[in-house]
This record gives sequence, structure tokens and C-alpha cells, in this order.
Amino acid sequence: MFKQLQDMALFALVAERGSFTAAAQEAGLPKSSVSQRISQLEQQVGLRLLNRTTRKINLTFAGERYLVHCREMLDASERAEYALQRLRDNPSGRLRITCPAGIGATLLARMNTQFQRSFPDVVLEVSISDEVVDLVAAGYDVALRTGKPQDSSLIGRIIGYSPRVLVASPEYLDTHPLLEHPSQLTEHQCIVHRAWSEWVLQKGETYYRCDLPRLHTTDNLLYARECAQVGAGITLLPSFLVEESLESGELAIALPAWQPQGNDLYLVYPSRKLNSPALACYIDFIMKFSGISENYRKKQP
Repeated sequence: MFKQLQDMALFALVAERGSFTAAAQEAGLPKSSVSQRISQLEQQVGLRLLNRTTRKINLTFAGERYLVHCREMLDASERAEYALQRLRDNPSGRLRITCPAGIGATLLARMNTQFQRSFPDVVLEVSISDEVVDLVAAGYDVALRTGKPQDSSLIGRIIGYSPRVLVASPEYLDTHPLLEHPSQLTEHQCIVHRAWSEWVLQKGETYYRCDLPRLHTTDNLLYARECAQVGAGITLLPSFLVEESLESGELAIALPAWQPQGNDLYLVYPSRKLNSPALACYIDFIMKFSGISENYRKKQP
């Protein structure tokens, strides 16, 4: 079918130029190839489309009717190309984005607001969830994620870095055994995000890995923060989620002498090539976004 479409376009060119020689020159093909392909097209449709003489060619009655449809096909191709060019010049359409709750309620909201001011014809459909979904299977165009993507088929580009802090309510810390070393965390009530079951803390050149009992787990960082604020225990959170709570005194830093490892923040999407204009603009916008705060500071090489 694809070859027939090409031959239909070639037939229309021959008919419009009035000769095999002129059509061959414009198509960049040998004259003999053009003549052979038109003959093959006639064999395929089962009717003669051109009457040939040594001096000129004329359309048969069937050729005249067939040319109408060939031109319609070419016009449709031109309209399709024009529509895509307009899309390239003025990105529009839908972008489906997925993002963890904490980032979605802060950084992503700010980025998307500024993006739509620059590209108002792009429709954003945003899913806020701490569940890591399969982008391709679920039909998402792009994701913001903490930590390097585990799927090697995805493109992951670092856009920043987020420190994490170990926090609890002041009341919890006052009424439970003094916490001086990470090894003591197993003796405390901990709210653990299921993606961070192992907490890695650093003091100078010393590292300590805490493999915590899963007595209270969640897939949502906002839930973990609320639990900590009401005295449910100690939890590990990105610093951007606890700034206000630390300032207001609702939360306090546990183990201040030990620094938890932070997370790289990644922009993740399925492919580098032939992305839609809307997605290409979104990727470029996010990579240049100037509103990444100190909590998302970019790592220096």
C-alpha cells in the first residue's frame, strides 16, 4: 500500500508536468524508473491511465478520474504537514505528567504555572501520586521523580538536588528515650516511606545504614509529615516539605549531628527523539527553570 501511495503521487506529477522527462527530473529519478512505476501502477489498478506517444502523453478517461483522487491524497498530505508545522510553531495538545505528592504540591505547581503562561495552548493533565507508575504503559509523557530511574529504557535528566531531614514533633522527642545515634532508631516509632525503607545517615566521614522495622509504612510523604506532627514518631522527609513546620515549631530535627543522604531530582520521559512539540518545549523549559529553590539546588560537579 505504501508503494502504491508513492506511485499515485508520481502519476499525479507525470500528469501535471505532461511528460515523463519533466516528472523524472523533478522527482530526481531516472526516466525509465518513472515509466516502469507508472506501468506497474496501471497493472495494479487494472486499467490504462495514460496514452503514450513518442511526443506526448494524454490521460485516459480512467486516468482523469484517478488523478482527482491522487490530488486529494496529495492535498491531504500537504494539510497534514501544515498542521504539524503549526504545531511546531505554536505547541499545543495534551501533556500527561506524574509526580510525587511532595514535589507536586510545591515545585511542580510553580513550574507548571509559569510554563502555561508561556505556552497557553498546552493542556496539562497532572497526576499527583507517590506510586511509581510505568510511564509508557500508563500513557504518561513525563514525570518528576526523586532518585535515578530504575528503568534503563527511560531518559532521566537531573534538574536538582533535595536534602532530606529526620524529624519528629518536639513532644515526641521530649517523651521518648534520648536519641544520640542512628542505631537507636530501631527503638523508636518510625513512619517509613515504602520507597525509603533504608535510611542512610552521615556524620563527617562516617556513614550508618538504618534498616528499619516496617511497623508503620506509607506511600505518601504528606501523610508521614502529618503523622510526625501529631506525635506518631520519627520520619525522614525532603527538607522542602518541613521548612514551615520547623519554623513554626510543629516539628524538630531528630539527630541533628547526623545528616541523611538527599535525593537527586530527575525529569523522566520515554524517548529523546521525535517528541511532540509540547513535550519538547516542556523538557526545555524545565531544564532551564530558574525557580528551583535552594532546597532543589543543583549539585556542583
